[in-house]
Amino acid sequence: MFYAFLVILFIVFIAAIIIKQKTSESKGDSGENAVSKILGKTINGEKYIINDLLFETEPGKSCQIDHVLINPHGIWVIETKNYAGKIYGQDNQREWIQILAYGNEKNTFYNPVKQNSTHIYQLSKKLNVKKVFQNLVIFLPQADITDVNSDYVHYIDELPELVNKDTGVLLSSEKMEYFYNCLIDLKNTNIVSKSEHIENIYKMQEQLQQGICPRCGGKLVLRKSKNGLFYGCSNHPECKFTKKIS
Repeated sequence: MFYAFLVILFIVFIAAIIIKQKTSESKGDSGENAVSKILGKTINGEKYIINDLLFETEPGKSCQIDHVLINPHGIWVIETKNYAGKIYGQDNQREWIQILAYGNEKNTFYNPVKQNSTHIYQLSKKLNVKKVFQNLVIFLPQADITDVNSDYVHYIDELPELVNKDTGVLLSSEKMEYFYNCLIDLKNTNIVSKSEHIENIYKMQEQLQQGICPRCGGKLVLRKSKNGLFYGCSNHPECKFTKKIS
Protein backbone atom coordinates (compact mmCIF):
# COMPACT_ATOMS: atom_id res chain seq x y z
CA MET A 1 0.00 0.00 0.00
CA PHE A 2 2.80 2.38 0.96
CA TYR A 3 4.69 1.54 -2.24
CA ALA A 4 1.57 2.28 -4.32
CA PHE A 5 1.21 5.61 -2.51
CA LEU A 6 4.80 6.54 -3.38
CA VAL A 7 4.22 5.65 -7.03
CA ILE A 8 1.09 7.84 -7.15
CA LEU A 9 2.95 10.67 -5.41
CA PHE A 10 5.78 10.43 -7.93
CA ILE A 11 3.34 10.50 -10.88
CA VAL A 12 1.60 13.57 -9.46
CA PHE A 13 4.97 15.28 -8.97
CA ILE A 14 6.04 14.60 -12.58
CA ALA A 15 2.66 15.73 -13.90
CA ALA A 16 2.96 19.00 -11.98
CA ILE A 17 6.37 19.67 -13.52
CA ILE A 18 5.07 18.97 -17.03
CA ILE A 19 2.03 21.21 -16.52
CA LYS A 20 4.22 24.03 -15.21
CA GLN A 21 6.59 23.69 -18.15
CA LYS A 22 3.72 23.64 -20.67
CA THR A 23 2.15 26.70 -19.02
CA SER A 24 5.46 28.56 -19.21
CA GLU A 25 5.91 27.61 -22.87
CA SER A 26 2.35 28.67 -23.65
CA LYS A 27 2.89 32.08 -22.04
CA GLY A 28 6.11 32.52 -23.96
CA ASP A 29 4.42 31.55 -27.21
CA SER A 30 1.61 34.05 -26.66
CA GLY A 31 4.14 36.84 -26.15
CA GLU A 32 6.07 35.89 -29.26
CA ASN A 33 2.84 35.67 -31.26
CA ALA A 34 1.94 39.21 -30.18
CA VAL A 35 5.30 40.54 -31.37
CA SER A 36 5.07 38.54 -34.62
CA LYS A 37 1.69 40.12 -35.33
CA ILE A 38 3.11 43.63 -34.93
CA LEU A 39 6.18 42.90 -37.06
CA GLY A 40 3.95 41.53 -39.81
CA LYS A 41 5.14 39.65 -42.86
CA THR A 42 8.14 40.05 -45.12
CA ILE A 43 7.80 42.74 -47.79
CA ASN A 44 10.58 42.39 -50.35
CA GLY A 45 12.82 45.42 -50.49
CA GLU A 46 11.20 46.97 -47.40
CA LYS A 47 11.47 44.56 -44.47
CA TYR A 48 12.28 40.92 -43.83
CA ILE A 49 10.97 38.91 -40.88
CA ILE A 50 12.25 35.67 -39.36
CA ASN A 51 10.53 34.26 -36.27
CA ASP A 52 11.92 31.53 -34.00
CA LEU A 53 15.39 31.26 -35.50
CA LEU A 54 17.09 28.18 -34.04
CA PHE A 55 20.52 27.09 -35.21
CA GLU A 56 23.67 25.29 -34.12
CA THR A 57 26.60 27.58 -33.31
CA GLU A 58 29.10 24.74 -32.91
CA PRO A 59 28.84 21.06 -31.95
CA GLY A 60 26.94 20.84 -28.66
CA LYS A 61 25.94 24.52 -28.67
CA SER A 62 22.93 26.29 -30.16
CA CYS A 63 21.11 29.61 -30.28
CA GLN A 64 17.40 30.40 -30.36
CA ILE A 65 16.22 33.89 -31.30
CA ASP A 66 12.58 34.94 -30.94
CA HIS A 67 12.51 37.42 -33.83
CA VAL A 68 14.81 38.95 -36.42
CA LEU A 69 13.68 42.00 -38.36
CA ILE A 70 15.84 43.29 -41.20
CA ASN A 71 15.00 46.76 -42.48
CA PRO A 72 17.02 49.78 -43.72
CA HIS A 73 17.85 50.72 -40.11
CA GLY A 74 19.67 47.47 -39.36
CA ILE A 75 19.17 43.91 -38.21
CA TRP A 76 16.87 44.00 -35.19
CA VAL A 77 17.39 41.06 -32.84
CA ILE A 78 14.33 40.90 -30.61
CA GLU A 79 13.90 38.97 -27.37
CA THR A 80 10.32 38.77 -26.03
CA LYS A 81 9.58 38.43 -22.32
CA ASN A 82 6.00 37.64 -21.30
CA TYR A 83 6.50 38.30 -17.59
CA ALA A 84 4.14 39.82 -15.06
CA GLY A 85 4.92 41.74 -11.90
CA LYS A 86 7.58 44.29 -11.04
CA ILE A 87 10.89 43.90 -12.88
CA TYR A 88 14.23 45.21 -11.62
CA GLY A 89 17.43 45.14 -13.65
CA GLN A 90 20.37 46.93 -15.24
CA ASP A 91 22.47 46.20 -18.32
CA ASN A 92 25.54 45.10 -16.33
CA GLN A 93 23.72 42.73 -13.97
CA ARG A 94 23.81 39.02 -14.68
CA GLU A 95 20.41 38.35 -13.10
CA TRP A 96 17.27 40.46 -12.95
CA ILE A 97 14.50 40.27 -10.35
CA GLN A 98 10.78 39.68 -10.76
CA ILE A 99 8.46 40.55 -7.84
CA LEU A 100 4.96 39.03 -7.73
CA ALA A 101 2.04 38.67 -5.29
CA TYR A 102 2.48 42.14 -3.79
CA GLY A 103 6.06 41.42 -2.84
CA ASN A 104 5.48 37.94 -1.42
CA GLU A 105 7.11 36.11 -4.36
CA LYS A 106 10.57 36.87 -5.72
CA ASN A 107 12.15 35.24 -8.78
CA THR A 108 15.39 35.82 -10.65
CA PHE A 109 16.06 35.34 -14.35
CA TYR A 110 19.03 35.80 -16.63
CA ASN A 111 19.52 39.35 -17.90
CA PRO A 112 17.68 39.39 -21.28
CA VAL A 113 19.92 42.18 -22.61
CA LYS A 114 22.99 39.99 -22.06
CA GLN A 115 21.07 37.03 -23.46
CA ASN A 116 20.29 38.98 -26.62
CA SER A 117 23.88 40.26 -26.85
CA THR A 118 24.94 36.63 -27.09
CA HIS A 119 22.42 36.12 -29.89
CA ILE A 120 23.87 39.11 -31.74
CA TYR A 121 27.41 37.79 -31.27
CA GLN A 122 26.43 34.46 -32.82
CA LEU A 123 24.64 36.14 -35.73
CA SER A 124 27.62 38.42 -36.37
CA LYS A 125 29.80 35.34 -36.78
CA LYS A 126 27.34 33.69 -39.15
CA LEU A 127 26.89 36.83 -41.29
CA ASN A 128 30.48 38.08 -40.92
CA VAL A 129 29.29 41.59 -40.06
CA LYS A 130 29.23 43.56 -36.80
CA LYS A 131 27.89 47.11 -36.76
CA VAL A 132 24.41 46.59 -38.16
CA PHE A 133 22.70 44.90 -35.21
CA GLN A 134 20.11 46.44 -32.89
CA ASN A 135 19.48 44.84 -29.48
CA LEU A 136 15.84 44.99 -28.44
CA VAL A 137 14.07 43.36 -25.47
CA ILE A 138 10.28 43.60 -25.48
CA PHE A 139 8.01 43.18 -22.44
CA LEU A 140 4.24 42.85 -22.54
CA PRO A 141 1.98 45.30 -20.62
CA GLN A 142 1.49 43.07 -17.56
CA ALA A 143 5.10 43.73 -16.54
CA ASP A 144 6.14 46.89 -14.73
CA ILE A 145 9.57 47.81 -16.15
CA THR A 146 9.76 51.36 -14.77
CA ASP A 147 12.69 50.29 -12.55
CA VAL A 148 14.63 48.64 -15.38
CA ASN A 149 17.65 50.76 -16.26
CA SER A 150 18.35 49.90 -19.89
CA ASP A 151 18.00 51.65 -23.24
CA TYR A 152 17.35 48.28 -24.88
CA VAL A 153 14.18 47.38 -22.93
CA HIS A 154 10.75 48.58 -24.03
CA TYR A 155 7.05 47.78 -23.99
CA ILE A 156 5.47 46.06 -26.97
CA ASP A 157 3.40 49.13 -27.95
CA GLU A 158 6.67 51.02 -28.58
CA LEU A 159 7.84 48.42 -31.12
CA PRO A 160 6.54 49.98 -34.39
CA GLU A 161 8.21 53.30 -33.66
CA LEU A 162 11.44 51.75 -32.36
CA VAL A 163 12.21 49.67 -35.43
CA ASN A 164 11.70 52.66 -37.73
CA LYS A 165 13.90 55.16 -35.90
CA ASP A 166 17.20 56.47 -37.25
CA THR A 167 19.99 54.24 -35.93
CA GLY A 168 22.85 55.56 -38.03
CA VAL A 169 22.72 52.34 -40.07
CA LEU A 170 21.50 52.36 -43.66
CA LEU A 171 21.12 49.00 -45.41
CA SER A 172 20.45 48.83 -49.13
CA SER A 173 17.68 46.60 -50.45
CA GLU A 174 20.38 44.27 -51.81
CA LYS A 175 22.06 43.99 -48.41
CA MET A 176 18.75 43.36 -46.64
CA GLU A 177 17.85 40.58 -49.05
CA TYR A 178 21.34 39.07 -48.76
CA PHE A 179 21.22 38.93 -44.96
CA TYR A 180 17.69 37.54 -45.05
CA ASN A 181 18.62 34.75 -47.46
CA CYS A 182 21.63 33.83 -45.31
CA LEU A 183 19.46 33.54 -42.20
CA ILE A 184 16.72 31.62 -44.00
CA ASP A 185 19.35 29.13 -45.17
CA LEU A 186 20.61 28.93 -41.59
CA LYS A 187 17.09 28.21 -40.32
CA ASN A 188 16.26 25.69 -43.03
CA THR A 189 19.47 23.71 -42.49
CA ASN A 190 19.14 23.63 -38.70
CA ILE A 191 19.70 20.18 -37.17
CA VAL A 192 19.04 21.10 -33.52
CA SER A 193 15.69 20.23 -31.91
CA LYS A 194 14.05 22.34 -29.20
CA SER A 195 14.79 19.67 -26.58
CA GLU A 196 18.45 19.53 -27.63
CA HIS A 197 18.62 23.32 -27.41
CA ILE A 198 17.36 23.20 -23.81
CA GLU A 199 20.01 20.60 -22.99
CA ASN A 200 22.63 22.89 -24.52
CA ILE A 201 21.48 25.73 -22.26
CA TYR A 202 22.04 23.57 -19.18
CA LYS A 203 25.49 22.63 -20.47
CA MET A 204 26.29 26.30 -21.03
CA GLN A 205 25.31 27.11 -17.44
CA GLU A 206 27.64 24.37 -16.23
CA GLN A 207 30.48 25.82 -18.32
CA LEU A 208 29.86 29.23 -16.80
CA GLN A 209 30.30 27.73 -13.34
CA GLN A 210 33.59 26.24 -14.55
CA GLY A 211 34.94 29.60 -15.73
CA ILE A 212 34.23 29.15 -19.44
CA CYS A 213 32.69 31.97 -21.46
CA PRO A 214 29.20 30.85 -22.58
CA ARG A 215 29.34 33.16 -25.58
CA CYS A 216 32.54 32.10 -27.34
CA GLY A 217 34.13 29.34 -25.22
CA GLY A 218 37.04 31.48 -24.07
CA LYS A 219 38.39 31.48 -20.54
CA LEU A 220 36.89 33.86 -17.97
CA VAL A 221 39.70 35.87 -16.38
CA LEU A 222 39.66 38.28 -13.46
CA ARG A 223 39.67 41.93 -14.53
CA LYS A 224 39.42 45.29 -12.79
CA SER A 225 37.41 48.39 -13.65
CA LYS A 226 36.47 51.60 -11.85
CA ASN A 227 33.49 49.70 -10.43
CA GLY A 228 35.63 46.91 -8.99
CA LEU A 229 36.61 43.37 -9.95
CA PHE A 230 34.75 41.25 -12.47
CA TYR A 231 35.25 38.29 -14.79
CA GLY A 232 35.77 39.03 -18.47
CA CYS A 233 36.35 36.86 -21.51
CA SER A 234 39.97 36.21 -22.51
CA ASN A 235 38.93 36.86 -26.13
CA HIS A 236 38.16 40.52 -25.42
CA PRO A 237 37.61 42.81 -27.34
CA GLU A 238 36.10 40.40 -29.91
CA CYS A 239 33.94 38.96 -27.13
CA LYS A 240 32.63 41.42 -24.54
CA PHE A 241 31.00 38.89 -22.17
CA THR A 242 31.37 39.82 -18.49
CA LYS A 243 30.29 38.28 -15.21
CA LYS A 244 30.05 40.03 -11.88
CA ILE A 245 31.78 38.43 -8.90
CA SER A 246 29.06 36.91 -6.73
